[in-house]
Amino acid sequence: MAIRHPVDSDAGADPGRLRAIMRRLPDPITVSLLGFLSIPGYLFDSLEELKLFALFFLAAFWPILQLIPGLPSGANSDGDRTDPAPRDWLETDDRGTSLRMVVSMLLIQFQPVLLVTGIGQMAGQLPVLARYRGSLPSPADHESEVDYRLPFEGTWTVINGSPDREYSHSWGLYAQRYAYDFVIADEDGRTTAGDRGPPDEFYCFGEPILAPADGTVVSVRNDHRDYHRTDGWLDPLQRSILGNNVIIEHAGGEFSVLAHLQRGSVAVEPGERVDRGQRIARCGHSGNSTEPHLHFHVQDRPNFFLGAGLPVQFANVRTAHPDTESRSHERGYVHAGQRVTPLGDETEPAE
Repeated sequence: MAIRHPVDSDAGADPGRLRAIMRRLPDPITVSLLGFLSIPGYLFDSLEELKLFALFFLAAFWPILQLIPGLPSGANSDGDRTDPAPRDWLETDDRGTSLRMVVSMLLIQFQPVLLVTGIGQMAGQLPVLARYRGSLPSPADHESEVDYRLPFEGTWTVINGSPDREYSHSWGLYAQRYAYDFVIADEDGRTTAGDRGPPDEFYCFGEPILAPADGTVVSVRNDHRDYHRTDGWLDPLQRSILGNNVIIEHAGGEFSVLAHLQRGSVAVEPGERVDRGQRIARCGHSGNSTEPHLHFHVQDRPNFFLGAGLPVQFANVRTAHPDTESRSHERGYVHAGQRVTPLGDETEPAE
């Protein structure tokens, strides 16, 4: 299956000079890692000049600033690009919601737990780079032996994520480079029938979440609250960006991470064997979440901070998009903006 997003009109064509250059530039978060070179400057007077490298840490804020409505992003920054983005049919982010999310993301950087988490995520990138000698896993060189299925029943929508860098969940965060966010959307692209009210009014909230493959549960969290707001503000009291979560070890040293689960819904324990398709929890709104959804990714280590994200193909999946025909795949990638359904489970999307 193609790596480039199937809705991208530039797939297989000349992307233009500006977009071609941007695709080759390092991700801003990777650039921000140069900031760690400043640390010796603060420890030793003889290396004081190294303090200038601290300015590189500012690059880590670029992904947040890209979310501001009206600013160009890496996916559509070319001035002569006018085709719609693959998610344009979804009605999930109005201007007010987007602005509240940006403000909230900036503010919570100073929340103690999330400050430590952010530092841990940044510092954890360094051993990942060293482990792979700067060449991280990619669809071109990683072929999993695990038979992954979509971790839910019925038709859901990929709101974030793709093996294509331009539509990745978080390309610069190595563990989440190939992560996905899934929601349930109706034919109008809405994830709730009414306004952005309580979490339980969203179509996906409380829906069963399934084990994506056979494996052994490594760790769980089941006590984090589901935030009551869904209007773009992030939970200021969150104690984990993953919220309630389950991490499962699969064959070949691969670990799936399923996050933002509903409080009290996790039905498995560490050390427990699970079967592919077994219900392990329910979809929730815990942790670093702006509305109910399922976060899913696969990495090469059980530790969230030290893992490198692995590209994951799903077996027996049907994909659809308003701008493309529905297709069935024995094994393939899914992309942002697509409706995805496990074959043999053709439940209709919410009306």
